[in-house]
Amino acid sequence: MMIFPRGEVVHKNLSTAYTDLAALLATLKLEGFSGTIEIDFPLISGILFIDSGEIINGEVKVEDDPKRIIGQEALQVLLDFSKQKEGVLSIYRLLPEQVVIVANHLNQEVLFKSLSTHFIRLDQLLLKLKEEKFGGSIEVMTKEDHPMGVLYLERGEPLEMFITPKTGPSVFGRMSIPTFVENVAKHGAIFNVYGRREKILHEEEITEEVIKEGEVQSSIDHKGGTPEKEGDLKEILLLFERFLFNMERLVDIFSSKGTFLKIFKRALIEKSEEFGFLDPFAGEFDYRDGSIRFSGEAGEKDMVNGLVGCLRFALSLIEKEWPKEKLISLKLKAGIESFIDRHREELKRLKVEEIFSVLLK
Repeated sequence: MMIFPRGEVVHKNLSTAYTDLAALLATLKLEGFSGTIEIDFPLISGILFIDSGEIINGEVKVEDDPKRIIGQEALQVLLDFSKQKEGVLSIYRLLPEQVVIVANHLNQEVLFKSLSTHFIRLDQLLLKLKEEKFGGSIEVMTKEDHPMGVLYLERGEPLEMFITPKTGPSVFGRMSIPTFVENVAKHGAIFNVYGRREKILHEEEITEEVIKEGEVQSSIDHKGGTPEKEGDLKEILLLFERFLFNMERLVDIFSSKGTFLKIFKRALIEKSEEFGFLDPFAGEFDYRDGSIRFSGEAGEKDMVNGLVGCLRFALSLIEKEWPKEKLISLKLKAGIESFIDRHREELKRLKVEEIFSVLLK
């Protein structure tokens, strides 16, 4: 099976002889639980991902079978097997946005298996994947095949990461990536690369001989300004790129695909008179497929004020769209708080933490 995070233990090693899985899932739904359920039987093992009480994905691995069973079929298999008495299940709590990120990467395939730091360095691999604007995940194991952690990438940029310690819950945090990469280089590791088959890197492209070092161009093309200011604006836009991506996943899971994008575009139009560079019809600013493209000119503070204003307007539209559904508002607020906590140092360094925090008011 893939490496999955283990959150805070809620229940551990419950016997299926005394636990009704269907009834347990119904209870967790009422409680609005977010996290995972891991289930082990003599012949199969599986995991279910639950976001605010709703099952959003799952995986089952059958002994001696290389194929994984994903999604609704995985849930049905586990429900069928749960009637057997020889199984045990454990429940782990995670933040909703953490569950969503992991669950949304579950349907990917193994592109490269058991790559070794003996032949390729992880930092060089990350540079190559950044050039390719790769979306997927990298599992990292020790040379003895013990799980170390998983790094998630979106368009080549780090989206999130969790580290699996020997004891205790998994630790999430994109800021720990540089230290993690250094430790991998120092001690050596094995890693698997997961992604989608529509755009596969050839294995020879990621070997040490052909990885080119040097600057990697951002997907954000900004005209004018000093190099330092350009760097600040690019970093701000990359932060908003990740933030919008998280919000989009949360809203679209609750409603339907494309809902967030439609609402956000309405907000851009609403604020375009005040912030002309965000006018979707001008073609300078565009957000789609989890990526921001900006080819205009704007100051860092203007950009932050403009995007925060658009997001506040979008949140008000969401509340009007579903006035009786308080859960979506709570999920979004929790997502905003979590994002600010994880990126607080970056927001402070860029001097935009106070502006960004307006989203919580």
